[in-house]
Amino acid sequence: MRKALKTIKQWYQRRVRALQKIGHNLDNLEGAGNVLLLEEEMKFYENLKEYANYACSLRDFIRKYELLQYKVESLEATIESKKAGLFLMGKPEAGEDVASSEDSKKNLSNLFKMTPAQKEARRSRLQQELSEAEGCLDPAKQDLEQFCTEADEELKLWKEEKLASLKTTFRIYAKLQLQHCQQGLQCWQAVSTAAASK
Repeated sequence: MRKALKTIKQWYQRRVRALQKIGHNLDNLEGAGNVLLLEEEMKFYENLKEYANYACSLRDFIRKYELLQYKVESLEATIESKKAGLFLMGKPEAGEDVASSEDSKKNLSNLFKMTPAQKEARRSRLQQELSEAEGCLDPAKQDLEQFCTEADEELKLWKEEKLASLKTTFRIYAKLQLQHCQQGLQCWQAVSTAAASK
């Protein structure tokens, strides 16, 4: 019986040592995994965050372009409406050249007719607003053209740098993954050796 206990005790001690080695190797693998995550965050994800920030700035660029385009289009619409208003001011009003037979109808329409002084004031106001809108249109178009030119230059520069940057980023990521896989392989080989040891 003593011999059996001694054999069991020796077997138990070998297994405990083997399990301790396995635990030590797995702890090392866990530490290496934590280091890998930190390196990935610093080297890989930071570069990807820059692309996300670029996407946000691109969205802002589009918003600014739309605002400048809207300003130009609204000024053009204002100019067209002022020109149409001036054109209509020169035409006779409906029924002005036709004599009305009913006095009550004539009196009612006279209430809503503009006097010549009111027409002239409105015409001069429309002409002033038209000249102001035309004066604002050229600078607005120049702002839009300048913005588009600068944006095109920035886009071309970014496209040139993008490919090289992405290649470098993915190369770093692949190296990190390779290192982690090699560490994992070494760990599992050590675990296998420890488990197989007698």
